[in-house]
Amino acid sequence: MRLDATRILVTVPDDDGLQEEHGLGRAQRGRTRGCGAAMVAGMALIQVPYMAGDGHHPASEGPSRLVRALSGQGVEVERVDAPPGPFPGGAVDASAAVNAELAAVVRRTVAADRFPLVLAGSCDAAIGVTAALSRRPCGVVWVDAHADFNTPASSVSGFLPGMSLAVVTGHCHRDVWREVGGRAPVAESDVVLVGVRSESPAEESRRLERSAIQVVRWRAGEPSRDVERCLDRLASRVDRIYLHIDNDAFDPRVAPGVVDDPVPGGMTLSHVLHVVEATAARFHLAAATIATYTPRNDQHDRTLKADLTVIELLARRVVG
Repeated sequence: MRLDATRILVTVPDDDGLQEEHGLGRAQRGRTRGCGAAMVAGMALIQVPYMAGDGHHPASEGPSRLVRALSGQGVEVERVDAPPGPFPGGAVDASAAVNAELAAVVRRTVAADRFPLVLAGSCDAAIGVTAALSRRPCGVVWVDAHADFNTPASSVSGFLPGMSLAVVTGHCHRDVWREVGGRAPVAESDVVLVGVRSESPAEESRRLERSAIQVVRWRAGEPSRDVERCLDRLASRVDRIYLHIDNDAFDPRVAPGVVDDPVPGGMTLSHVLHVVEATAARFHLAAATIATYTPRNDQHDRTLKADLTVIELLARRVVG
């Protein structure tokens, strides 16, 4: 399906407090900003309306809401649908089925020389995307309030999306990785994790500390270390990147429409845009995901507007 039109439009309200949270200058307030159709012509939106294979979860509503907001922007859209169950292994099997479909779509999109922008209900979509990209070395820049680095042995809840980065780096659910067509997992040293400020249980923190992942924690709204230096080190190892953005990386005042309980002290919109800019300046972006937008938890469309602004920047920097 193609959404026909001329440009991505993002309307920024005249709310001084919100503008500060979103890191936008006064000249942009209350104005509609856009990017030309030529900039989005090489981008393909891929809807993944599932939370760990569950198409009825509130977070599954986010991808279609974003697509509706982009209606008329000249962007190709493809929806990933799960094959019919049942899934004896529950969420793990359901997620594997969705991710196998997603990986096939990402491979076709890349082969057609288009940039895959995945709009997903949960972070486990990263498994399908990175599996599709695993035929050549590809690093990861992961922007998230949570580490998503648990395994079945460390997780208290068994929540699969909370293991997403661990799966991508080969620490667990290797059968799922193989099922979705993954080859070599991503090396820990080829990952930069940005925005983390909630790790649970303590074993996840210990696992992260023992790993080779470069971690930029966020404390009281500020980074614990220089993001660009971490990206520079990563650039000495890889030249292709998968960019993963979980909306809960944002401070709740910026983006309250997330699936998990909001975690205060997070990133402003300007912080996230800086990470996108700095990443695009150093790497070839192979694909990106924006995950966990949950419309029913949003306030005044703040999360929607933040995501549209990120999408506009990706259109400018990746295919512009």
